[in-house]
Amino acid sequence: MTSDTSVLLTLGALFLIGFGADALARRVMLPRVTLLLLAGMLLGPSVTGVVSTKQQGWLVVVAQATLCMVGFLLGGRLTINGLQRYGRTVLIISLTILTVSSSLMFGSMLWAGVPLSAAILFASICLTTDPVAPTDVIHELHADGPFTRILMGVIATNDALGFVLFTVALSVAALFHPTVVPRSVLEVVWELGGAVAIGALLGRLLAFVGDYIQGPDTLLAGTLGLLILCGAMATRLHTSFFLAVMIMGSVTVNTAQRPWKSFMIIERFLWPFLILFFLLAGANLKPKAMLEIGLISGVYLACRMLGEIIGGWLGATLSRSPASTRRWLGPALLPQAGVAMSMTFIAVQRFPDLTDLLLPVVISGVMVFELIGPVMTRVALVRIGENNGREGGPRLR
Repeated sequence: MTSDTSVLLTLGALFLIGFGADALARRVMLPRVTLLLLAGMLLGPSVTGVVSTKQQGWLVVVAQATLCMVGFLLGGRLTINGLQRYGRTVLIISLTILTVSSSLMFGSMLWAGVPLSAAILFASICLTTDPVAPTDVIHELHADGPFTRILMGVIATNDALGFVLFTVALSVAALFHPTVVPRSVLEVVWELGGAVAIGALLGRLLAFVGDYIQGPDTLLAGTLGLLILCGAMATRLHTSFFLAVMIMGSVTVNTAQRPWKSFMIIERFLWPFLILFFLLAGANLKPKAMLEIGLISGVYLACRMLGEIIGGWLGATLSRSPASTRRWLGPALLPQAGVAMSMTFIAVQRFPDLTDLLLPVVISGVMVFELIGPVMTRVALVRIGENNGREGGPRLR
């Protein structure tokens, strides 16, 4: 069998598994994301080996493309009208969660005997929420309402601020690490400011193009082209690609005359990428990773879970949100995957001697939070009563 035929057979099988996961999810009341991760784990080298290590190499490209689209959709939920309505609540909740989670993680990691530089990195990596899984659960349930819009606003804000804090944490951690040269202030400013500049420029260009393109096929090609170009430019110029595509989405939605055209077409195009993303991510998970790292992995899991739940409750209380939001916002924020893994890969490139500590801990966290996180997001939306809303999911507007 030729390699080309093998690739085609693997792709066909993965898409059929995604079709089956979608159908099964409707019967067993589990998020299809969780089913895809479990299926990927069974297919991976750690169990059956159906998906080989070589085929897992697709994950890098698929993850980049998927995160570009998800980041763009998240940015599209940050409209001026939505920020005026929910912005104060979202900002209070996000800042509270970030403060509680980072403080709890930093102190607990030091207690567990982790080096100071690694504790700083763990305290910043734990802050992000996976935007892909909650977005898919929301679309699966057709969820809409104040809680859903606040949830997506908090995810977008957490990830944007999380990237800013992670960029700063890389430089601060280098001050306490003997083998790494700290970056200059200009490099840190460029990583953040460059992402904003690239995203704003291409977002305005997409808004202009989208206003004058009529056909959906042409619009899809133009939107995907500019979106992937944004991510590629940000990566090549050593800026935050996820922050860049979020800014691109926000600028597009706030400056275009007919902004929802580009977002609707990306929403419809996203699911095949999500199938590959979660199946390959599941194949990359190693069930023994959490046991191998022991105490530190347990500390990471407990601190991030407590940080999201306590921080979500406290932030919702401070923002005077309804009691149901206080109770369910933290559990709905538990998923963590692609963004945290991207941060970890960046961190181990800067701190190679911390690879055996950072990677197993974060991978074990991803395994747990991506399996139970979507379930909790689904439970929260159902308990709040915002499932079965309008099709396509909400936007923060």
